[in-house]
Amino acid sequence: MTIWSPNISPEVEPKYQALLVALRADIDAGLLAPGARLPTQRELASRLGIAIGTVSRAYALAEELGMVSGEVGRGTFVRRKTEVEEDAVDEGDDPELIDLSKGRLVRDRRDPAPAHTLQALSQRSDLDQLLDFYQPAAGMARHRTAGAAWLRNAGVFVEPERVVITSGAQHGAATVLGAITRPGDLILTEEVTYSGIKALASLLHLELRGLPMDEQGLTPTGFEAACSSGSPRALFCMATLQNPTGRTMPLARRREIAAIAEAHDVAILEDDVNGFLPSQPLTPIAALAPAHTYYITGTSKSLAPGLRIGYVVPPAHRVDRVAATIRATTWLTAPLLAEITTAWIESGKATAMADWKRNEIAARFAMAREILGPWLHPSLEPCFHLWISLPEPWRTETFVARARDRGVVVNSSEEFMVGRQSTPHAVRVCLGATLSRERLEVGLERLAELLNEVPEPSLTVY
Repeated sequence: MTIWSPNISPEVEPKYQALLVALRADIDAGLLAPGARLPTQRELASRLGIAIGTVSRAYALAEELGMVSGEVGRGTFVRRKTEVEEDAVDEGDDPELIDLSKGRLVRDRRDPAPAHTLQALSQRSDLDQLLDFYQPAAGMARHRTAGAAWLRNAGVFVEPERVVITSGAQHGAATVLGAITRPGDLILTEEVTYSGIKALASLLHLELRGLPMDEQGLTPTGFEAACSSGSPRALFCMATLQNPTGRTMPLARRREIAAIAEAHDVAILEDDVNGFLPSQPLTPIAALAPAHTYYITGTSKSLAPGLRIGYVVPPAHRVDRVAATIRATTWLTAPLLAEITTAWIESGKATAMADWKRNEIAARFAMAREILGPWLHPSLEPCFHLWISLPEPWRTETFVARARDRGVVVNSSEEFMVGRQSTPHAVRVCLGATLSRERLEVGLERLAELLNEVPEPSLTVY
């Protein structure tokens, strides 16, 4: 049995959390080796002069987090790294496939914040209020205040009354479109765009038209021409790290797009879910054309995929209309989920979680740049996904099929195309999902091998 006497910080309360923090620190520092047997609960409680229940709660939470494992009759042991990694990787239905088609990244599974937050919520006296159905459609005032504080990190400075809480960014886009459009309205977007907006346009019976792009994203000339030749109701765009191309509009381009929208009285839906990734926030279009822009973001990318909380900032005169659309569809966004997000924002935990994701994506992107460098555009910045233009004579569907034959799943450019114009021969490769870095590296190496090959010509039998 390991003689372990942790140094419990007097600043951390309650004590079982302080003990958990000390346990993690000593495991990370190598003071507790994998497989080491921890002192019994009674022995450790006696050694530290704390209650047995305190040790029990710390050990139980550590087991839930995958730090230790308890064996009946034998004791509690520090888990081996391979055990933790196996639990942390979810390869989906087919473990033989490396799925690089999902543009998300799970949180740091070693982080005890979610468990701590849920435990704290269960003991709060106002829990019934958070479960009350009759709350404001735009969100509780406390949650909107936290949302306004969070948005400042992205360069959006608005009063809490302008913030509307939604069930994620996709719901935010659906709510805005439901509030400002009618069936048959024309919505403009980039010629290759986020597939979610295509689904919403189909659902709401909207006409979607793709506009030209260059290496800086949507072109002002294309936007101007579409506004002059038709009557578009709105433009949907991603100015920062566009999905799927990863392109980012410079400030001058954003100013041009904002000016055109104002001149033609066209609403802009600015999806900024990737806006937290650059180390320095870029001025959003919403700050340049606030009376015409609906700023949309969410926590699925920055915090946790299953935390379906979004923030929409409509023009000031449209807040009530957007809130009314929420009331007509879902009535309100779940206050309990909004409270979890608010607690993380207020404590600074949300910032730490976003920082972890930013650093993790930077590391994964560096790996991808080293492996796939010859096929990546030099201006591409760290992002959840890569857009690879396939070399001749590869065709998109052939490459996607051959990659799957080698156990790697990627997205075809067809999934993101708007209209029936010529589809570029390209694929989207995601760096997140639930893959470990090791599995990601294997998948990227397989793609590099494939890109270096010449596809066999297909043979048609008459």
